[in-house]
Amino acid sequence: MKPKIALFFTILFVGIIITPTVVSLIDKNQDITIFFELNEEEENKGQKAIKIFALKTQVNEYNTSIFFKNIQKKKNVRFKSKNYISEFSKILTPPPELL
Repeated sequence: MKPKIALFFTILFVGIIITPTVVSLIDKNQDITIFFELNEEEENKGQKAIKIFALKTQVNEYNTSIFFKNIQKKKNVRFKSKNYISEFSKILTPPPELL
């Protein structure tokens, strides 16, 4: 299933890239600016909709200690794995010689 989806998007991408060239080779008088302006219209729409929001936060010193106790406990967890194998022992090449 994944190879079919990858093939579909590859063909779609290549088709979008090649279409203006093929159209201009077939007919020299053909207007292909529609293909180039599609992306610009989407970018311009995004600029009109940009709004700036101000985020105001209040720090309550009394309640923060209650909420962050669990986070502090999770932060001190150490990584331990029985299946860890070091890759450094497998590297047998000498360091490069300096010129």
